[in-house]
Amino acid sequence: MKPIKTILAVFALVATPVLAAETRMVTDDAGRVVEVPLTAERVISQNDNRLTLPLLELGVPLVGSSGRVDAEGKPYLRVVPDLLGIDFDTADFEFIGTYNDLDYETIAALDPDLIITMLEEQVEKLSVIAPTLVIDPNLYPVRDGMRVLAEATGHLDAYEALSGAYDRKLEAVRPFFEEAGDVSVSVTFSFPAGDSVYVYNDLGALTVAMADLGLNLPDIATDMDGRSMAISPERWQDIDADFVINFYGTTPQDGPVQVRAGLDKFLPGWCDFLHACRNDQYVFLPYASFGYSFGALGLNLDLLTTHIAGRAFTPIGQAQ
Repeated sequence: MKPIKTILAVFALVATPVLAAETRMVTDDAGRVVEVPLTAERVISQNDNRLTLPLLELGVPLVGSSGRVDAEGKPYLRVVPDLLGIDFDTADFEFIGTYNDLDYETIAALDPDLIITMLEEQVEKLSVIAPTLVIDPNLYPVRDGMRVLAEATGHLDAYEALSGAYDRKLEAVRPFFEEAGDVSVSVTFSFPAGDSVYVYNDLGALTVAMADLGLNLPDIATDMDGRSMAISPERWQDIDADFVINFYGTTPQDGPVQVRAGLDKFLPGWCDFLHACRNDQYVFLPYASFGYSFGALGLNLDLLTTHIAGRAFTPIGQAQ
């Protein structure tokens, strides 16, 4: 997937006593050429984890973001509070509905100068309100997607600073993994309900950091089509590796204990069937580790160093 192309042509609007904002043309992920502000100042984000998180990290001034709604009807942001300490009750931007059910009246009232959505089907309504770009970070590795967003909003300086800081941290910890040797890591996700388990070859910042550190995915992940695949109890052992990663949330409903209980429902005795679990190499990481930002990348360098490079372990080839 080619990165968004930005034409740095500046248009001067004339015949008015008020100086108009400078603009430029951007080609988005839907192939649309859109005139946008040179540096956006009032931005709407349609997805909290994939757009709001990286935009805030880049310093983009948001006036509205989508989110989720809990059982009591309170809107909240995913991952953003864990990495940036920001939620709707502390943010200086407004809740604009859920990602696929936007409140268009609220968006219009916020008077944005740029709207970014992942869903092309929303463009017709959104583009009436303000210039609208379709940017789908799922099409890009985290660093590439961050650059796309930085180019689209005029925040390349922030991107370069964040990218440089990550590179320096990566170079500091990479030797630890060279000492660990050839290590395989399986990335999975299960729900407390115990109804399904997924294996991934692409999960936000985590799999990018793993690749940067030279960690390998198992065959089941590298051979599958797409980013993820549901695993049946009959194929449970196919996810095995030197280490297996799963995830937990920060609410009483999806903490580590609840996720483990879900695995017990999915496959009683699940731990006994995995080399990684029998050898205490089954690792639970927080949801924030698959966030889409440089902060999440840096967090993963710390987590992977602690859980893999910072300990002795039994390779999967050494049966135990």
